[in-house]
Amino acid sequence: MSVSSSLLPQLTSQDLLILDTLRRKHPSRFYYNATKFLIQQMHKYIKDARVFRISIMGETRIGKSEIGSSIAFLYVKAFNRYMKAGYFDDVDLIKNGEMGPQLLEFNTDFVMGSQSDFIYTLRKIQQKGILKFGQIWQIDEDREKIGGVGSMSEYLELKNINNITAKFMQSEIWITPGRLEIRNTPYGIQVIKKDVPNKVNWGLLYKIEMGPDGSSEKHFLGWVSIPLHPYEDFRGEYNAKKNMWISRELTGSGDPRITERHNVAELLAQDERFNRRSHTGKSFILSKEQQITILEQWINNGKTQNWNEAERYRIVMEARMIAQETYLDEQSSTDVLEENA
Repeated sequence: MSVSSSLLPQLTSQDLLILDTLRRKHPSRFYYNATKFLIQQMHKYIKDARVFRISIMGETRIGKSEIGSSIAFLYVKAFNRYMKAGYFDDVDLIKNGEMGPQLLEFNTDFVMGSQSDFIYTLRKIQQKGILKFGQIWQIDEDREKIGGVGSMSEYLELKNINNITAKFMQSEIWITPGRLEIRNTPYGIQVIKKDVPNKVNWGLLYKIEMGPDGSSEKHFLGWVSIPLHPYEDFRGEYNAKKNMWISRELTGSGDPRITERHNVAELLAQDERFNRRSHTGKSFILSKEQQITILEQWINNGKTQNWNEAERYRIVMEARMIAQETYLDEQSSTDVLEENA
């Protein structure tokens, strides 16, 4: 898979009409191919052991995911070359033996369907000690986020995880439908055109600059041409994974944070201290506030992630409901056995 920087896209009169404002504002950059510049910048980030992040936006079925995957394969190829050449031998994590120097691969295990999937997967593999230095991830959020309990906490968690995993050089490709991701993301691509005969996708490249007040500016740099990768097995697995996400959305089970809260509630309901009951068995010995304290101890001990106040209350209430249902089922079974005795 080679990257060409010698051509510009074949634009129709309709394309030129849509892009007329950009062309008038940036007459020289509009006719500049910045593909080589982007690839050079990616190599620079890799050699410097810095997190490389890029955001990709565009209309549905315009080729966002394809561009992201192609960039990921180019990244892995470059990273492995620099790893073999010893560029990362002096990185503290590797020099101190905290992480071994491992070659990377990119497959659908590193393709996430949302920032929630990304946060939970990253946390789990880090806890298992199998996180690879320099790994690149593709977060394919090709749908709008829905707010709710925990959405702001998740946003803050992502910021914290990004700060922490900068140490492990976890690079990211963000696929978003109608906007460019700006959080610690130096470059963005707006996908404009598919060149099906030449198997190339074209986009507009932007440099994203963050101001001291949290504002952002996007500077147009030119066109980028990203060829389709040749890995058909990966493409098939990726499409299957996307279909699974769509099915999950249609059935209303598409929020990993809700699923995670439910999992914690089930574990909490089995906790002996949490589930202690009065001598009659009809009520819990501990109050809701005391049970929330048990959950907070779990958070402090790393048995579960941090949850905001509303989420802690919901987890405890669901755990109480699960524990109560379990108790009633056990009592019912006991009554039946006594009747049959």
